Parts: sequence; structure tokens; C-alpha cells
Amino acid sequence: MDVAAYLSRIGASQPAAPTSASLTALHRAHVRSVPFEDYDVHTGVAISLDPAALERKIVRRRRGGYCYELNGLFGLLLRELGFAVTFVAAFSLDDDGTRGPEGDHLRLLVDAVDGSWIVDVGNGARWPEPVPRRPGVHGPVQVRRDGDVWWTAERRGNGEWERGWAWTAQPRVLADFTERNRYQQYDPCSDFVGRRLAAIATPTGRISLVNGVFAELADGQRTEREVAPDEEWALLADRFGIVLDRQWAERVPQLAGC
Repeated sequence: MDVAAYLSRIGASQPAAPTSASLTALHRAHVRSVPFEDYDVHTGVAISLDPAALERKIVRRRRGGYCYELNGLFGLLLRELGFAVTFVAAFSLDDDGTRGPEGDHLRLLVDAVDGSWIVDVGNGARWPEPVPRRPGVHGPVQVRRDGDVWWTAERRGNGEWERGWAWTAQPRVLADFTERNRYQQYDPCSDFVGRRLAAIATPTGRISLVNGVFAELADGQRTEREVAPDEEWALLADRFGIVLDRQWAERVPQLAGC
């Protein structure tokens, strides 16, 4: 991996040591520089989890990606910088204990020299920084644990907690996510097949573009508006840094029963 090029891509400097402070700075820089996006799904470009392919896409071509790509490559960068990183296969977890497919999401557990963290730069630009890996309320994120199952919840604008991803600490490698990566790209029941999206963090919140609706969250205030296809193309380049070389296809409606 070209560490210097990756750090330049996110506008971050080489940390002197793998500390919690440097991890936080890297996380903040990443979510403000690299968009969470799935336009390859809609332009017919296969998504590879090969590390070299991820580096070409995210660092060289300055594109974004979804969780397997963003957390996958960021985890490899953190290892190069001296952090201890564990890839975990996250899943949805209903209030009644029903689990979704394992590996629907890739999340990172990161140990710095002075703390343990949950890291997620592939979560729709919703986490501006890492979250302490211990049960409790940490700002807008709540961490829970029940035996070997951990999960997080996020505080929404109305003050309510919305359950997020769950996981166990079993270590994974990128290749373990190959099957779910294929599902996310091609299955009509996949949220990514049915939803064209981009999101990136800003100093005051977050912007997103979902199926032609541009939304901006700034200082707790949300606005949104529909945009035409030609404006969507321009917004992708101007606000998200996503420059496409082919037009996207019409989104596939989800099948009944998905």
C-alpha cells in the first residue's frame, strides 16, 4: 500500500504513533474526504475486494465505496500505521433477537496504544469519529453488550435511539465478505441495488444524495430537494468528488417479499 498517497487522499498527516488522538484525526479526515457511495452498482462496474483494486479505486481514482471497500481499505491503512485492527462481520439485530445475515456490514475494532475503539468510515458518513469500545453512551452513539454480542444504537434528531449494527469479536478477513459483496451488487433485494446513493460528512453535519434527492444536515437542521439527472451528475462531482465516466441505469424496484 502507498501509505503516503492514501494519507494525501484524505488530507491527513503521518501520525507519530498509533494513539487514540491520531486515530480520531484519521477517522475524521476520511469521512470528510471519501464518500460512502454505490454508483458502481448502478453503472455496471463490478466491485472487487482485492486490496490492490480498492487502492486503485479509492486512492488513485478518488472514488468512494460502501462498507466492505471503505472499512476494508481503511483497516489495512491503520495496520500499516501500527494500529491493531480486527475486521468483524456485522449483522442487523431486531429487538426480539432475530439476526440478519452475518457480514451484511464490515466494521473495525481498533486498538491504539492508549485505548480500544469501534471504527466505521463505511456507515453512510454517520460517525464523524471512532466510538469507545465499552458499553455506555458516547455522545450520539450507544454501545451495548449481551454476552458475546455487541451492538450500537444512534440517537436521531427526535432524541430516540435507533438500533444499528451488531457483531461478535470473531476476526475476519476481507475475503470472508465476498459472498455478501456479490449479493449487495446484484440481488434485487439488496438495498444498494434499489437505492442509488452518496453521502459524505461535512464540518457541520452531512450531505447525501439518494435516488435523486439531495439532503443537507447542518447544525442539526435538515433540508432536502429533488434534483434532475443532469444536476445529480454535477452535484456528484462538485459536492462529493465523484466523477463518473458512464451514466447510471434506472434503479431496480425491490421484489415483493424482500
